[in-house]
Amino acid sequence: MAELDPSDPLDVSNAGQSGPIQYNTAGPNATVYGVQNGNFIKHVTSARPVAPEDGSRIRILWLAANPLSTARLALDEEAREVTEKLRLARDREVFELITRWAVRPTDLLQQLNEHRPHVVHFSGHGDSAGMIALSAGEGNSRPVTTAALAELFRIMKDEVRLVVLNACYSDIQAQAIGQHVDHVVGMRQPINDRSAMIFAAAFYSALGFGRSVREAFEQGTTALMLHGMPDHDVPNLLTRADADPFLIVT
Repeated sequence: MAELDPSDPLDVSNAGQSGPIQYNTAGPNATVYGVQNGNFIKHVTSARPVAPEDGSRIRILWLAANPLSTARLALDEEAREVTEKLRLARDREVFELITRWAVRPTDLLQQLNEHRPHVVHFSGHGDSAGMIALSAGEGNSRPVTTAALAELFRIMKDEVRLVVLNACYSDIQAQAIGQHVDHVVGMRQPINDRSAMIFAAAFYSALGFGRSVREAFEQGTTALMLHGMPDHDVPNLLTRADADPFLIVT
């Protein structure tokens, strides 16, 4: 027997019926069929990602950089929060979180080739000129331009469905990357370190419960409001018109 969420919408063919519902057949697209008082009905639940039989999962590549020459960020706490939220999510077996630290420009192609992620997340510093700061070794930083990031995702776009740039002023890069990737999250202005953590935790938690990218984004900004953070309007989501709203491995 299928277990249903009572908040999910019932098909209109069930209107006016009463009595117990016997659900006995689960169809595709999270649709469950059943019988009520001898009448055939269907119950349409929200879509949810399903891990393929070959064991592949939705791979999230988490790239972090906080060179000693830049202001300290709580990137480890952010990664911990996201790891915990995904662990507690309904669809946790569908996701694989891969974290890489002190990322240098030479690491970008290597990591994308090695892991072929569906989601790329960057945590670190950005500036108003449209650059992100990666590591250059020995505590130094290496700026990467918007043009370089856009070209990176142009040539590596086959698997990547979503890019999250959790860095100040990253909406500049998001606009360029959005020409090649279905969904891109950027920050319009500087964002508080704690706000970046709260947003990321709520965003990935929602994805872990089968929410669409738009729904996950809205839950992230709502979480900022619930915590009384004044920069709740800083995150921005760009989505291409023909993009699938759900992250589902096929």
